[in-house]
Formats: sequence, C-alpha cells, structure tokens
Amino acid sequence: MISILIDPDLQYPDAADHFSPDQRFPEYRYEHVAGRPNSVYRAVRNVLIQAGLDPEHLDTPLWNPLGDFIQPGSRVFLLCNFMQERRSDEPLEDFRSRCSHGSVIRALTDYILIAAGEDSRVSIGNAPIQFCDWEAVLRDTEAQEVLHFYQSVGAPVSAQDLRLTVTDATAFGSIKSVERRDEEDGVHVPLNRDSLFDELDRKHSNRYRVMNYDPRRTESFHSDGHHEYVINRHILEADVIFSTVKLKTHEKTGITCAIKGMVGTVAHKDSLPHHRYGPPEVGGDEYPSDNAGLAKLATGLHERVQLTEPDTAWGSSLRVVYKVFRRAIRHWSPVVEGAWHGNDTTWRMAVDVARVVTYADATGGLHELPCRSTLVLTDGIVGGEGDGPYCSTAVHSGVLALSDDLSAADHVNAILMGFDPVRIPMVRESARLKKYPLANTDPLCGEVTLNARAMSMAELEQMEKTHYEPQEGWREVLS
Repeated sequence: MISILIDPDLQYPDAADHFSPDQRFPEYRYEHVAGRPNSVYRAVRNVLIQAGLDPEHLDTPLWNPLGDFIQPGSRVFLLCNFMQERRSDEPLEDFRSRCSHGSVIRALTDYILIAAGEDSRVSIGNAPIQFCDWEAVLRDTEAQEVLHFYQSVGAPVSAQDLRLTVTDATAFGSIKSVERRDEEDGVHVPLNRDSLFDELDRKHSNRYRVMNYDPRRTESFHSDGHHEYVINRHILEADVIFSTVKLKTHEKTGITCAIKGMVGTVAHKDSLPHHRYGPPEVGGDEYPSDNAGLAKLATGLHERVQLTEPDTAWGSSLRVVYKVFRRAIRHWSPVVEGAWHGNDTTWRMAVDVARVVTYADATGGLHELPCRSTLVLTDGIVGGEGDGPYCSTAVHSGVLALSDDLSAADHVNAILMGFDPVRIPMVRESARLKKYPLANTDPLCGEVTLNARAMSMAELEQMEKTHYEPQEGWREVLS
C-alpha cells in the first residue's frame, strides 16, 4: 500500500484551533471544530481514503481506516521527528523542513484513536539528539498544543522522550549537566552475525564511531562480530509503530525518511555507529582519502575529547575547544564525520535498527515474523534539501505519502525528491534482505496511488516532480 497526495497549495495551519478539522467529518469524535481552514487535516484524511482503507464505511461514523493495522486497546507509538529545537537564527520554514509539525500529528492521532479506542495507550515522541531541549522541541513543533488538546478531552495520549542520556550544554559547547536515566528502560537487542555489519567484519577489524560519544562505549556495542542496539522499552512494548517522518536529505545516508527515522527509537545513541574511523585506506569511511589532512587532525582531536567525562571541568573545556576547531576547518575540509556518499556505515545501522524495531519482542528476542505493525506517513508539505538533517533548507513540495512497507516507502520518497533510489545504498539494500526483511514486495515492481490515480513505479519515476538539492557530499551521485 502506497498512497501519495501532492498539492503544492498545502500549508501548515496555525495552532490557534488545536489543529482540529475545519468541518465535522462523519467519523470525527470530538466537539471542537476549527474556525479557520485546515487543509492538512483534510489531506491526511484523503491519503487514507485513496489508500482504500475500510471503503465500506467511508463517509459514515463507522469509518475506521486504520482498523486493519490497529486493534482496540492497542499500544501505539507515534514516532515523530523531534531531533532538536529551533535554533535562534533559524528561519521557521527551515525548522519545519526538518521536524514533524503538530497539524500532521493531530490528524494522524485522531485516526489512531478511532482504531485503538479509549482503552488504548498512544505515545507521541522519539529520541532526539542528546543536546535537545525536550520541552522546547515540543513547543517549537507545536506538538505541545496537540497534547494539550488531548488532555482537555481525556484522550489516552502522552509524550515520551526515549533518551537515556540527556546533556545540557551552552551554545559554545560547554557542558552544564548530564542526566543519566533509568537503564531499565533500555532493551539490549543483539543482532550479531545477522547485522549488516557482519559483512564488513569479515573483511577487516573496524573502529565504529558516532560523534560526541565515548568511542569505547560504541566499541562495546559493535566489535568483532558483536553488534547490539539499545531500544527504548516503550517501543518494543508497543503493538504498532506509526512513524511520521520528514521528506529530507541526510549527510550520511542521502535521505532520511522511513528507515532512517527508526533511529529515533534508540535509547542510547552511542550504540549507533555513524562511520568507521579514518579514510578508506585504513578501513574507515569517515572522509575520502584526498581529504585526509585537516580531517585527520579533527577526528584525532575529537577522539581525545570524547575519552574525557563530559560533566567535568576538563572534559567540558575540551568540548568547547573542539567545537571551535570544527567550525574553523569546515571551509577547507568540507567532508568530516562521515558526511559523504562513501559512508558505508550509517545506512547499515539504520537498516539494522528498522529490522530490530520490526522483529524484536519486548525482551529483545528476535523472531522470524514481525512482532508489531510498522506504518509510515511521510510529510513533505515542507521538505528539507541541502545540508540535512540538521541544517536543511525548506522546499515546499506539498507531499504526503502513506505506506505499510518501510523499504517501498523510501523507494518512493527518493523518487519524489528527484533521486535515483538505486544510487542510495540504504534504499537499495533494504529491498534485498533475506532475513528480517523490510520490504513486503519488490519496490521496482510495485504500484502506487497518486492523487487518486493508480500507476506503476516506473510511471511515477517519469512524472515531473520537485527536485531536491542533495547534501554537498552526495552531489556526485545524486545530482
């Protein structure tokens, strides 16, 4: 199932009316109706309609479009993109290009509640970066307005920050405090030889890294055939994961949509390898060989800094030094920290995590069949191009896309951005998995519904669309 709506005139409404619909649809359960237009709510509804969900009850109070995926009393986690609050100098539209918007969250949650009922548990959240101010990101995405509405009507909806380590830092990188949360909320899931890193391990010894974390911690999760991820238990206790993601470029994986969005389920970010230390000639993919001068100096300094405790005076001071140095060298050394098409690590991690979220039970045990349903609604009403995921530039493409297939969803998302899906390893390889697969069917042979018209994937590729500018390190393969 892939349902796409494209309307260039779609605009996010303001939060004054709690993002309620501007008309009383037959299935709508609440008294409050918006006094001003809300085209996003109607667009989400139309995406569900054209997906052919519960057609016999359409336009009646009994319409339950998500009923095939969500049973009454289910525990549903609405996984949003809350990566970081809005920066002080960031234009509002650019912020909206990289984070979920409250109007999409509200419309989708209404339909989740129709299916799950009042005895359910619906959580809204994710695991943003360690420096994110949780309350600020809820405010800036206007998700807080949505939560206030559900609180006022007594609906079983709450917010959930999935991080187990939260760091408070100044704009200069000085660490003010580190909060370490209850480890009981982290479920360790070992993939080991079933990890996509196993192929790399068989070739040579690897030094897996993620920025701003102690490399010793990352190597304790990933080394010598041992590969495990720490997923928040609220994810693995859920019956359904419904991910609402942005249509956005990414410096390490090309795009960040359905599959990469699942990284927001991880409780400990240091269990997420983002690159391998050094250039290719030493087994790394952190930067290309012809970029090894200042990049090598930067990564060496970063390594030393991360070996110190962040919440000590010495460790905090070193992080300030590194942040200043990193900013200074970006002009001469544009590819650092694995931000290029040669990164052969991050896409494997993202696919691994998506498989874990799909196939692991609440104790971390892996099963041959999925343990929960996974659905995704991609929000490209305002998408993000260029220096994503943190500093993307807004693109008004008016896209909403619904799918119950993570691999096919990203195949379509790449096409909608004007990219060749086959040139993006995360998308290409996710469709080829034999064990713990993410694709229900071969995306190349699939069909989609676009603005109520059924078409093949090949036809979709030929249609005129909004072309996104890839991140600089990906221009060579995606432009």
